[in-house]
Amino acid sequence: MSKNNPLSLLATNPRFRQLWVIGLFTSIARWLDMLVVGIFAYELTHSPFFVALLVLLRLLPLIIVGPIIGTLSDRLNPKNLFGFSLCCAVVSSLTIYILFLLDIATYWHIAISVIVSGSVWATDFPLRRRMLGDSAQLSDDVDMEKKKTNSENLEVGNKKREKNNNNIAIAMSLDSASNNATRMIGPLTGGLTYYWLGPEGAFGIHFLLFLFSAVFFYFLPNTQLSSVQVAPLTKGVRELWEAIQYAASNRDLRSVLLITIVFNIWGFPFLSMIPVIGGSELGLNASWIGLIVAMEGLGAFIGALIVAMKVKTKYFRILFFYSSALHLILIFILGWIDEAIPFGLIVLLIGLVAAGFTTMQSTLIFTVSKPEMRGRLFGLVVACIGTGLIGNANIGLMGELFGGSKAISITALEGIVPLIIIGFLWKELRKPITKIN
Repeated sequence: MSKNNPLSLLATNPRFRQLWVIGLFTSIARWLDMLVVGIFAYELTHSPFFVALLVLLRLLPLIIVGPIIGTLSDRLNPKNLFGFSLCCAVVSSLTIYILFLLDIATYWHIAISVIVSGSVWATDFPLRRRMLGDSAQLSDDVDMEKKKTNSENLEVGNKKREKNNNNIAIAMSLDSASNNATRMIGPLTGGLTYYWLGPEGAFGIHFLLFLFSAVFFYFLPNTQLSSVQVAPLTKGVRELWEAIQYAASNRDLRSVLLITIVFNIWGFPFLSMIPVIGGSELGLNASWIGLIVAMEGLGAFIGALIVAMKVKTKYFRILFFYSSALHLILIFILGWIDEAIPFGLIVLLIGLVAAGFTTMQSTLIFTVSKPEMRGRLFGLVVACIGTGLIGNANIGLMGELFGGSKAISITALEGIVPLIIIGFLWKELRKPITKIN
């Protein structure tokens, strides 16, 4: 690949690689944990509501912690904040592993652990992904600075912004591709390990993944990535309110946040019902349930790779919106499937189209926002993801009343209505992106 190829530039960026590996390990741990605790809770309680409650508790910290971390990341060193987050994850995971080894783990021990996991998850967008995007921009900064010594003109500045934008899009697509792959690797590993070694084996792997992440983090260079000046640790509420006003006044940002809410209330929660549907309706054991959940990750991985290789800047909005719409339509169809193989294939397609949402979510934030607002905006994204607790409460109640399959169809149908309204009000939806911050 040529030197100016963003993939080649990112491959030579050691900071990007380390942040990418950390994201890979923590994401495998997250998806492994999500499946394993769901299977354990259903075996223990035989209640779809208590399975969904664990997802609700995992998402609750996103609403509370996400905006706070996003605001702090604009004023404090994000590396220090993320390091503290990883330490909490290592301690929590080790504790649960020991409890299972001693055979004294209960539902409420698991409930506490998923709250900690949710708090760690809340730091990924405003801290790790923020540093990842800034690292991608640095790939071109040195090369462009050399050019500026020969030509201080507007054309050079525009080229730098365009190259940075391409790097960010590819960086987010690569990170989403690897994260989506972990949605396959995590559940598959968790299901097989749970089946053969029990929950203690699964949580042993969970602990090792966070431990490896902490080791990679220890060797991460402490580099100031952003050109934004670090503000004093005061007036945090005012600055968070400024970010909310900024997002509300920008139709692109407003639409991204609203669609994120729709996706997480009425789309993503369908995954929490797969252990219920697999166990009670399809008659599958833990390993086969893990395989079906892994199909969603496989589809998302393939989709993200396609986006990384093919998507152009002008299609960012269209891809984000229509992939979200198709995602809900396929979930509605899934609720009517009662055979394991067709069920798994539809789950694969759901993951494939979800890649458009997951990759463009971060990319659009970077593309249309001011650099000094990005940390806080990612904090708002995390808070919007946290609204999934409403969705999981909703789908848990629907599961209790109508069963898992009907629950996912009902919730998908509910989500299509607000999504259509958002698309109608998003005036720039079909316009190509030409202005890059």
